[in-house]
Amino acid sequence: MHRTGHEEEVRTGRPWMWTALAGVVVVGAVMWMMRPTPASCHAAVPTTRVVTLPAPTTPGSVTAQQIPVPVPTAPATPEQGEARFYAFTPGVACSLPDLPLDGYYVGVPTGEYDGSVPCGSYVDIDGPIGSVRAQIVDRCPGCGPHQYDLSRAAFEAIANSTDGVAPIRFSRVRDPNPAPELFYRVQQGSSSDWIGLLFSGSGNPIRQVDLRSDAGGDWLSLRRGYDNYWTISGAGAGPFTARITDIYGHEAQIPGLTIESGQLRYTGIRLYDFPETTPPAPVQTTPPMVVVTTVVAAPQTCKS
Repeated sequence: MHRTGHEEEVRTGRPWMWTALAGVVVVGAVMWMMRPTPASCHAAVPTTRVVTLPAPTTPGSVTAQQIPVPVPTAPATPEQGEARFYAFTPGVACSLPDLPLDGYYVGVPTGEYDGSVPCGSYVDIDGPIGSVRAQIVDRCPGCGPHQYDLSRAAFEAIANSTDGVAPIRFSRVRDPNPAPELFYRVQQGSSSDWIGLLFSGSGNPIRQVDLRSDAGGDWLSLRRGYDNYWTISGAGAGPFTARITDIYGHEAQIPGLTIESGQLRYTGIRLYDFPETTPPAPVQTTPPMVVVTTVVAAPQTCKS
């Protein structure tokens, strides 16, 4: 078989074709790899946040303050005694005026009367059938130690009157509540040379009475009498201010005292007092504040 020149041409042309084909494939692969990647988009979901805040504190118009209260005192130790009753009449040793005949009163032994020191004070009495609070207004000359004369009304509150005599326990009262009102009377015959004054409504035994002229000057001490009047000589014509002090140290002043005998004068003044306690204002509760916050979704965020 004879070879021709065309066969050689065909053989030498095939490598060029393969090279071109390979080049096309490479270019296509590169272009595929370098193509733009579609964006991956995600829409953000709106979120809601709920926050509970404490209720707001609104300052009130009332400023908190410490309310004074009476200093508590130890209760008096009850004493043992014996009670009887008598026909009470207004002419009592303590000279206290205008006493109702059906009131609760006590006459104490001469030793306890002590020159009228306990006049106008109070005792709590416990008997076989009951208890009563009575005022010391009289002296019992025939009573021995721890023996007491009670008005009939007081005795019948703690025992049967048919008994005549009853065992009792009694306690001296300090600062009886409510505090009574101080009053006074100028004794008949008082003048600028000599003054007699009766004070009561103290609640407690009175320890001292002083007088001072409203025109000025020093306090002048008065002397207590057996009839419960306080006297002084040479004090002047007045008007005066009286200072009353009880055995517990309570003190009050009565201004504008004039020498006009016989008239009973109520002063509107108390030797001690109990502060009025105002009930606390109702507390208004404010519900907690709830804040709802919604976070709105931003535009779509795309990730290449």
